[in-house]
Amino acid sequence: MDRNKYNPYMHSKRTIQNYSKNIFDSPNPSQEHISTAYSDASFAESVDIIPVSEKQIDSNKYFPASKAGSKKLQQLIAKSRPEDLSKIIESISPQIADLMVDVYGNYMCQTLFHNCSASQRLLLLKAMKSNLLTVSYHPRGTHSLQNLIAMTSLKEEETIYREAFQGKFFEMSKDINASHVVQRLLVTLTNRYFIIREILGRVEELSIDKLGVCVIKKCCNDPQIMNEVLGCGLLLIQHPYGNYAIQSVLEIWKDEIAHEFIGAVGGKILQLCLQKYASNVMEKAIKVESIRSSIVKELIIDEKVLELLSNQYGCYVLRTLSKESDQVTKEIILSSVQANVTKIHSQKLKPLWQEIINNLNLR
Repeated sequence: MDRNKYNPYMHSKRTIQNYSKNIFDSPNPSQEHISTAYSDASFAESVDIIPVSEKQIDSNKYFPASKAGSKKLQQLIAKSRPEDLSKIIESISPQIADLMVDVYGNYMCQTLFHNCSASQRLLLLKAMKSNLLTVSYHPRGTHSLQNLIAMTSLKEEETIYREAFQGKFFEMSKDINASHVVQRLLVTLTNRYFIIREILGRVEELSIDKLGVCVIKKCCNDPQIMNEVLGCGLLLIQHPYGNYAIQSVLEIWKDEIAHEFIGAVGGKILQLCLQKYASNVMEKAIKVESIRSSIVKELIIDEKVLELLSNQYGCYVLRTLSKESDQVTKEIILSSVQANVTKIHSQKLKPLWQEIINNLNLR
């Protein structure tokens, strides 16, 4: 993927000459020692900074052109008084989006967001509103934006995110950078239904996408998302990515979805236990008591243990079953395993068989 594909800021208006005069840049940054123990006055003197309150702020002075310059700015922000921080924010707000995607500026922004008050954060968010979508797709901008979203506490902030990303959440969910922004919004925001509303009806498509499934996992506790995941359960269970969506649903809803889950897999449990991805789901399902009893009934009573013992993934399912079952069920499984294990000759699977038998013998 071309890392500059979504970067409209690659042709910056700043020139090399501007950077060469930047007061934060040392002639030899690699030899510069940065102390973390300093007063505001000594810090300003060491980097030749006139205090913010004593001169007109030039926003270029807050656009770091080197790693050392970025570190100094981060230290200045962390030590600034509230009134000085307000002046810095007022100065850089028109170009905050450029800073968020800048190779050095994005680190400064992350420090800034953690030191802002709620009103200052809202001011910055309003300044970058028209660029939020572009920033979310950027490989550096996404990290800055996630840090900003993590601080969200005001309804006004949630409104800005909703308006900036409206109609774009599905596409963002499948992007390597923007997907993480959507996930952060789902975890942080109080009202996230405006995101879920755009995903509904397309849950299956996202669940089988490497990045989309991460978004689905973050909202599986929503009843509508859960119903849609289970609606295509048989397909997702056997999919390399989709199986994680089913596992998340099982982990969150447990016994509440037992009837729907058994209805989807009933009569096909053996086949699913022998499949690489589906076997992971079956192991998760075994940990849900009301589902486990149905699995035991179909596998053990129907005497399908021989096929399970002959298959690597089937053995993994049996191993989990041997750990999670009650004592009565363990005795039934043990009897069936001992009757069938002598019919198979596989050196590779012998350690698994022994582990299963040992678990079943535990009281």
